[in-house]
Amino acid sequence: MIERVAALLLACGCGAALAEVPETFESKRYDVHQVSGMSLLEALNQATPIRPEGQPFHGYTDWRVHWNYRYKVQADGLCALTVVNVRLAVTMTLPDLKQSTSEGATQFARYYPALVEHEEGHRRVGQGAARDVAAALGELPPMYGCALLEQEVARTAGAIIERAKRENKAYDVRTRHGCTQGACLIH
Repeated sequence: MIERVAALLLACGCGAALAEVPETFESKRYDVHQVSGMSLLEALNQATPIRPEGQPFHGYTDWRVHWNYRYKVQADGLCALTVVNVRLAVTMTLPDLKQSTSEGATQFARYYPALVEHEEGHRRVGQGAARDVAAALGELPPMYGCALLEQEVARTAGAIIERAKRENKAYDVRTRHGCTQGACLIH
């Protein structure tokens, strides 16, 4: 997969100025070996390292939004953000079919693009969260006290991340973990 650079950095102060924000993307693969007498589903379930609560999943997208900032006390005594940096780190884990039957290879050729599309949906949730954090922090007004400003940064960004985590779970419920998108295998 191609590394994409597209997120949002805000430099704020006298006026918000938009700049580029990096999104780092890492693709992780795990090897799958399907042999005669084994279904593709069995091979994937056996090979996957993705096992939340013991349940095997064939793909996983982990995204993390990172932010840092600088502030200063203005002449009027208010504490204002001067720079806000937001970046997104995405790691997508997917299967790599190394060995299979011809039927398994045909099945995987249909299944894999749907699995990737499902995982890209999780990535888009992370991208939206990064944009929302950048926008919200860029709009924070100066406050009476830098400790109060720091608390508001943490509260604002944290609330956006929590909302995005709920959105991630709702996406899985809505798509039945990708089944409605074609990322489903039947034994």
